[in-house]
Amino acid sequence: MRTYVHSLRTTCKSVVARASDHPFEIYHSGVERIAVELSGIPETLLWNLGRRAAAARTRRPLLKDPRAVEIVDRLDYDFGDASRGAGWHAVRVATFDAAIRRFLARHPSGTVVALGEGLETQFWRVDNGRMRWLSVDLPAALELRHRLLPDGLRQRSHAGSVLEMDWLDQLDPANPVLVTAQGLFVYFQRGQVHELIAAMAQRLPGAALIFDVVPEKMREMVRRFPDRESTQAGRLWSWVFNSEERTAISTIPGVASVHDLTPPLAFGVVPGVLGAVRRLPRQVRYSLPVLPILEITFRAAD
Repeated sequence: MRTYVHSLRTTCKSVVARASDHPFEIYHSGVERIAVELSGIPETLLWNLGRRAAAARTRRPLLKDPRAVEIVDRLDYDFGDASRGAGWHAVRVATFDAAIRRFLARHPSGTVVALGEGLETQFWRVDNGRMRWLSVDLPAALELRHRLLPDGLRQRSHAGSVLEMDWLDQLDPANPVLVTAQGLFVYFQRGQVHELIAAMAQRLPGAALIFDVVPEKMREMVRRFPDRESTQAGRLWSWVFNSEERTAISTIPGVASVHDLTPPLAFGVVPGVLGAVRRLPRQVRYSLPVLPILEITFRAAD
């Protein structure tokens, strides 16, 4: 784990060094653009941002995300054809959003913890005016985030690796907590994921965790149809998912339940397909090249 954290920090530090040399570029249009260079796992935060912005720009957007559009326009980065896969990505993000809104309907003053948040703009999409928000990410990622999305009065940030667990010290287990991890666990080793879930179960009794997973078939598909992002993602993905892994997670001490989330109702082929997949038997749906989203609830304290 220390080797993983050290390598990721080294990558991020080099990013800051390169970006700080020429932090801004002025274009003839008069718009100030922020130069950013990321590689490896940190670069994936830009891919997610680009897809959200592309999805928000469609004629009938499932995901309304004006801040994502604004940030994309401010960054000097080649997002390529971000519209490719944007529909699927929008459904994934909307599923997370819906789960957070359900949590806040039950606990309006609850705390949402976003692990590896990157440049996600979820706080503004789901804000009810009362919730608390904790963003956990590596220092260089948070530095970029704070330049573009400064924390508000109900937002806090913790700079450090998710795997170091010290972010848990900032949470009061007596208060309702929902932890989210979008597109994060796939970059960890299996043992690291299980250790993290076990730590949350112990430290946050009664809380819940929402995260997405990559089935083995999805990794096979991206290797079969490579492009710039999928080729790199295929190299970076470490933890892949199947029905046996779901069963293993359910046996981690402190885990009360594990279930798949259903995408919110919406018009379009993608929401319909993903909704139909959710209704398939577990063995079948985990053998398809889609990204399931799971919710774990932890046992309450005695």
